[in-house]
Amino acid sequence: MEHSRTTIAAFERDLLRRTTQRSESFAWGTAFLDERFPLRWDSNLLWAETSLEGVRAAELAAECDRVLGGEGLTHRNVLVEDEESARRMAAGLAGLGYEWDRLVTMIHRREPERAPDVPVEEVDVDTYIPIVREALRPEPYATTQEVIDQLAEHRRVLADVGARFFVAYVDGVAASRCELYTRDGIAQVEDVGTVPEFRNRGLGSAVVLWAVAEARAAGADLVFLNADADDWPVALYGRLGFDELARWSGFVRQGQT
Repeated sequence: MEHSRTTIAAFERDLLRRTTQRSESFAWGTAFLDERFPLRWDSNLLWAETSLEGVRAAELAAECDRVLGGEGLTHRNVLVEDEESARRMAAGLAGLGYEWDRLVTMIHRREPERAPDVPVEEVDVDTYIPIVREALRPEPYATTQEVIDQLAEHRRVLADVGARFFVAYVDGVAASRCELYTRDGIAQVEDVGTVPEFRNRGLGSAVVLWAVAEARAAGADLVFLNADADDWPVALYGRLGFDELARWSGFVRQGQT
């Protein structure tokens, strides 16, 4: 079956609708908002669904200010599906304090070059949240305990809509993890992470491939993930059988204190 970024974007927007408290239209797309998690940027964002032809960076930023600022939020977060629009607006948004995250959607099409022989376990959300909480502590965006708590506790919302959680352990330590979201024959592998001291052992590959196998067993004919287009995991995912489908962008301005 031929798949498109449009199909995947619709899946992701549907997941946002099911895991945020409300959504509303803005000038060029949909805003998703959740007052339960004000410090989680990906629960409070604007999703620009059109080409944004003729739209200036300042106009898009003004919509972010209107919607997110109107909710009392200090961060700004907007996703831009159309990569040509993102490239055109990048410099202007940078001048307004936004960071440009270049993202790539990859779909699983091939057998992996090598399947690591590493055991993986599926765990429940109560087991998974402390693992996520510890993994978040060294991250530069995890600036306070409140941020860590909101990011970790959001997994309960994901579990409520059927998310599954996979962990590879080494000597009792949760060394690598990922999440799997499925619906209507589509599956997303998300939040892949390995504790730094356990990298280069095939653990990340193991949890990703385990999630892919579970997705296929659940009837998914489309399995995808998103990655930072400029980061090393893209090559790893290629070796695991993922091919690039499309590029898109996120623009984020950190909260002001």
